[in-house]
Amino acid sequence: MQKLALVKLGGSVVTFKDKALSANTQAIDDISHALARIEMPTIIIHGGGSFGHYFSVQYDMHTKAAPYDPHGVSIVHESMMALNQIIVNSMIKAGANPYSVSPSVFTRGHLVSADKVRQLLDMTRKSNVTPVTFGDVVYMGARKYSILSGDALMSLIAKVLKPSRVIFATNVDGIYRDMDTKEIVNELTTEANHFVEFSKIPGADVTGGMQRKVKEAFKIASMGMDVVLVNGLYPERIIQAAHGKIQKATVIRGRRPRQIARR
Repeated sequence: MQKLALVKLGGSVVTFKDKALSANTQAIDDISHALARIEMPTIIIHGGGSFGHYFSVQYDMHTKAAPYDPHGVSIVHESMMALNQIIVNSMIKAGANPYSVSPSVFTRGHLVSADKVRQLLDMTRKSNVTPVTFGDVVYMGARKYSILSGDALMSLIAKVLKPSRVIFATNVDGIYRDMDTKEIVNELTTEANHFVEFSKIPGADVTGGMQRKVKEAFKIASMGMDVVLVNGLYPERIIQAAHGKIQKATVIRGRRPRQIARR
């Protein structure tokens, strides 16, 4: 594995999702100061929240490739660029060295260029620059576009770089076993059907946006990497997760290769 922290900032953390184009600037500033304290190479991915996600819903755009309204394509993309600039500028003020990277730089549709993704690693490892990319609407060819989410980007980048730390920062403390009691599941594994079985627990929080995150987290864990889901509204927890000091979070343990017994 590469000594690298791959961090996803959920749209529910960096924006107020109930009002269009409403950035949670206080949370962004607090997280920016935390990210500047991570003592290892880092790549940041952020979601759309009340920016890109809001407008993708307004224009009925999905992950399925289709000839969506070109005006909607433009609005979704530019709204993501606007949110990215807010986050990048906050990181600069916090003393970090962010570098905005549109996903179209290293993707073609929903596929990534491994060489281009490795350049992101070189940027952060060799020049102390932090690439900051984001979910976006991407061109699929033949006049069709598609939504490529930040959660999906986490899996795509993790598959190439094999980071030592994979962190999803959401607006909750982790995966709840019970929504009423707010009981957190401290640890999960990638055993067969574990996610399916867990999703059937009454009251378990694996719906909507959290469900997508958990599915991608399990996909990454199946590649052998531990994945941590923390509450990004408590930025210190992001630092702790990056440094391997988990306190309040859900950890999905990466599947380890089976050892062949010697005879």
